[in-house]
Amino acid sequence: MTARSPLPRIALRGTPVLALLTLLTGLLTAVPATAATGSITGLAGKCLDVAGANSADGTPVQLYDCNGTGAQQWTVGTDSTVRALGKCLDVTGNSTADGAKVQLWTCTGGANQRWTVTSANDIVNPAANKCLDVSDNSSANGARIQIWTCSGGANQKWHAPAPQPGNGEQCWATHYGPQPAGALTASGEVFDNNADTAATSLSRQPQLPFGTRVQVTNVANGRSLTVRINDRGTFAQTPQEPKCLDLTDGAFSRLGGVLDPDAGHIVVTQTVLG
Repeated sequence: MTARSPLPRIALRGTPVLALLTLLTGLLTAVPATAATGSITGLAGKCLDVAGANSADGTPVQLYDCNGTGAQQWTVGTDSTVRALGKCLDVTGNSTADGAKVQLWTCTGGANQRWTVTSANDIVNPAANKCLDVSDNSSANGARIQIWTCSGGANQKWHAPAPQPGNGEQCWATHYGPQPAGALTASGEVFDNNADTAATSLSRQPQLPFGTRVQVTNVANGRSLTVRINDRGTFAQTPQEPKCLDLTDGAFSRLGGVLDPDAGHIVVTQTVLG
């Protein structure tokens, strides 16, 4: 490990002390994210649209030619909502099933109204672990919007206004399960499937150094823990991108993840602690 250079000595007298403390407080204060508003474009360059510009609860959300109206102006909020006409993008009936239709509804703070916009242009409902999807891959005006298992298809790719990030970043995390007895991680440690440790995913460039501590929070339920990086991702990339962490089964379970090879992905916020 490279030794750190000693900090310079600073003479602190009177009011300069207060000024320095104020400066340090400002540097250490978390920077809040900022919402962004604009159109959300998807399949065939068409826009996410509130049918008939109707703000009534239950109005279908559809794909439609972009026209710049208020029915196509969406605010991607820092509270994980996506809003138009003063109401929220909502999964009908709180469903988490493939094919559940999306509508406009009064904002309630429910999990069916929470979304994560990823840098891979997915709009994900973390509670369902599914992506915003154009039904039947249709680019026709009026094609209904639904949720569906994330596949990476063109009918699930959206260009949305991007909020200015705060100190954390959102990404996908998965798990890697039991290893043969005595198996070693890339750092040379014996693998412990119940430890709060993780591998940096193949998707992450540059990969985090061994020993880095990362605070990980499951966006769907708010559960949080701190993991230590002691391994390198060795698994193939998946439609759930960007994927940042491969967690032990124990850590993944404590965050509320399901240990399932097909459903074993959660949207997390990760903050590198050092």
